[in-house]
Amino acid sequence: MRLFMDKQFPKGMGSDFAGVVEAVGEGVDTFHVGDEVLGTMDVKRPGAFAEALVTASTNLVRKPSQLSFQEAACLPIPCATAWAAVLLKGQVSSRKRVLINGCTGAVGAMAAQLAMANGAQVAGTCSRTSMERARKAGLDRIFDYADPDSWSAEGPFDVIFDTAGTLPVGHGLSMLKPRGVFVDINPTPRRLLRGMLTRRYKLVFATMALRHLAEIAQLAAQGTLKPTIGLEKPFSDAVETITAVEHGLRTPGRVVLTF
Repeated sequence: MRLFMDKQFPKGMGSDFAGVVEAVGEGVDTFHVGDEVLGTMDVKRPGAFAEALVTASTNLVRKPSQLSFQEAACLPIPCATAWAAVLLKGQVSSRKRVLINGCTGAVGAMAAQLAMANGAQVAGTCSRTSMERARKAGLDRIFDYADPDSWSAEGPFDVIFDTAGTLPVGHGLSMLKPRGVFVDINPTPRRLLRGMLTRRYKLVFATMALRHLAEIAQLAAQGTLKPTIGLEKPFSDAVETITAVEHGLRTPGRVVLTF
């Protein structure tokens, strides 16, 4: 994602947020002061880690009353990325077989929920410590991602979604049905070059599906999509928390800063 972010300073951090509208610009009639909303910043202009922010009205939808602000802030980028992978590129539907590499991460968990909601048979890989969480989520088969021999023979699949970037593209393609697709969110040069050799390799970004944010919010309101907060910290602990994440901190859900 660093390839697409603005490199000029000063620059903010954070993409997703939830809060209350304090002011609207001229010509904006879709939102009003006092509305509870969730949304995302422009990918080139992050800045959600702030007490107040400015973003385009097209980046907002109303927050479902069923969700807390913390839960709502977990939705935009992970869910939009999952939507792009599962529904736009994967075309997942009833009875299709789906493998999600990294099924308990922020994006992987949302992808699994979307795929199951559309009737797919979903298998997933994750760490041993996350397997029980994956079982409770309802996945059909769950494998240790560190032991690829245990799941390499589980194919063929209609869709493989690699959220972790640890599945070699060639290996993933070999596990697909003839018309299957390998969906990726890890645009390293090597993976892109390998993917250029086949039309079955699909690269996705959240921006492809942000127009579906209202539908995502509705599915969350209905309980079809269940955001998970892995760690909640006050903004006063932001530097310490961000540093911990950069150094490998793993949580069973998204990290949320509160104000």
